[in-house]
Amino acid sequence: MPKTIAKSNKDAAQMPQKSRRYRGSSGDQRRSERYEQLLNAGLSVIGNQGYAAASVRSICGEAGLTERYFYESFANREALLAEVYKTQTRYLKSRMLAAFEASERNTAAFSRAGLQAFFDTLSQNPDIARLLLFEVLGVSDTIDELYYEAMEEFAVLIRTLTESLGLADISDIPDQGMVYAGLVGAVLQIARRWALTNYREPVASVIESSLFLFIAATNYSTAKSQ
Repeated sequence: MPKTIAKSNKDAAQMPQKSRRYRGSSGDQRRSERYEQLLNAGLSVIGNQGYAAASVRSICGEAGLTERYFYESFANREALLAEVYKTQTRYLKSRMLAAFEASERNTAAFSRAGLQAFFDTLSQNPDIARLLLFEVLGVSDTIDELYYEAMEEFAVLIRTLTESLGLADISDIPDQGMVYAGLVGAVLQIARRWALTNYREPVASVIESSLFLFIAATNYSTAKSQ
């Protein structure tokens, strides 16, 4: 009998461990739900009060969770900030891609569609705007690196789409990547100025100001080729 029990225990130890279910949800599902709650709460608190004022307690209070659940998902506040930032840059990119896909295939329409999606997202979601434009700056070397990686990804995205659709040819410029990075940086600075004035200018005006940069780059390329 002892041998039989020992064998049964061994077999049980080798069986896949299933998540414990609680009130109809598995443990993994509930952890995922808490993770999303904390991300949403982090965006709300950081977007409205700023990262400096976003304590673990305030974020958990916004999420309706105790602090022990915060550390179930994140090592610290900075880890939460990084995940919130990555989530919102993905959201912004998805909106811009959808706008690109629906636009006409010419430089002005294509650029205007992407800029419209970008500025509409910021003006309609001030918490996202504050996070993306201000609150990630100067937090740490790690967050700075994350920020510059995201900016580079946007620059590569615009360059890839522009070149694949034949919308602009700046191949005679030695460092084309620098040009696209500069365009992204310039648009971000326009967005910061717009946000700091509480979105006073009509979005159409802001789009046209930004569009000028893209058209100027195209015209420069055209002039050089003549």
